[in-house]
Amino acid sequence: MGTGERMRLAIVAAPKAFQGHTGIIQRNAITSWRALGRDVDILLGGDVAGLGSVAAEVRAARLGPIADGVDGPPRVDDLFAKARAATRADLIAYVNSDIMLMPDWLAAVHRAADAFAGQALVIGRRTDLDVEERIDVADPLVRIDLLDRVRRQGSLAACVCKDYFVFHRDAFTHVPAFTLGRAYWDNWMVHDARERGLPVVEITACATAIHQNHDYAHLSGGRLSAYLTSAGARENRRLAGGSRMITGAAATHGMRGSGAIDRVPLSAMAAFATDLPRFVGLTLAVAGAGVTQVVRQATRRTGSVPLPKVVQASGEAPKMPSRKAA
Repeated sequence: MGTGERMRLAIVAAPKAFQGHTGIIQRNAITSWRALGRDVDILLGGDVAGLGSVAAEVRAARLGPIADGVDGPPRVDDLFAKARAATRADLIAYVNSDIMLMPDWLAAVHRAADAFAGQALVIGRRTDLDVEERIDVADPLVRIDLLDRVRRQGSLAACVCKDYFVFHRDAFTHVPAFTLGRAYWDNWMVHDARERGLPVVEITACATAIHQNHDYAHLSGGRLSAYLTSAGARENRRLAGGSRMITGAAATHGMRGSGAIDRVPLSAMAAFATDLPRFVGLTLAVAGAGVTQVVRQATRRTGSVPLPKVVQASGEAPKMPSRKAA
C-alpha cells in the first residue's frame, strides 16, 4: 500500500437463507454494502438458499460452506480464516447480515483505521428500526428518506449489542471456535483486543448502522436461547472464559461528531454503567420474549389459543418496535 493510499476493506458475513422477512432485510443490508463503492470487497460464507443470486447481484465473492458451530450456525474462526484467504484487503469488517451501512460508516471506519495505521478494533452501536419492505439505498432520494425515518423512528441499541467489527486482517487469527448468532463471542472480541493493548475505537457518533428488527422464531427459546440457554451460547461462554460483559462492552477510544478521536477517560466499569438503563431494558425484554415464545409454542402443541406476539426491545423502554432483536 503506497503512502496516503486508503486501506482496502472487505466486508464478510454468513447470511441465513434468503426467505421471507429474513430474505428481505438481508438483501437490503447486502445491497447497502455494495452501495458503499466498488472498492469494497463483499465476502459471503455458507451455502444457504438464495445466496447465489444475491452474490451475483452485488458482485460478492462466495466463500463456500463454513464449518458448523455446536448447534448449527457457522463458526466464527472458520469464517474469518476463509475471508482472509479470499481477499488481499488490509481491513476485514465482520457485519451481521441484517445491518444496513450508510456512507458515513465507511468514512468513519477509514478515519479510525488511519488514526492507528490499521492496528485497532473498530466497533459501534446500531440503530434499531422496523423494516418490512425492500429498500434500494443506492438511490440517493431513497437513502435520504431512510435516514429521516431513522431519526424519527429509530432507537439506539445498548452498547452490549455489537453488530460489526473492523480490524486488520492479521489482528484476529487466534479466534476460538465460537458459534455465530449466539452470545459472548462479540464480548470476547473487545475484551481480547483490550487485553492485547489494541485500541478499541467506538465510531457511533459518525457512523450510521441500521439494524432491521426481526424476531427469533427459528429458536425455540427466542432471544433468551440465543443469548443464554442454547448449546451454542453455553459453549461460546466457555470458550470466552466467561461473559466478558464489562470489558467486552467498553471501548478505549471514541470518535466525536467532528471526527476527532479521543481516549475514553472512564474505566470499563464506569463506561458500562453509563449505558445501564438500556442494558437493563434489553435484559428484561430478552427474558420476557424468551418465556413468551416458549409458552406460545406450548399452546400451539396443545391446541390452545396462542398468545399475542410480544415486542422484543433492545433499547430504551419507551421505544419498542415490533421486531426487536440482537
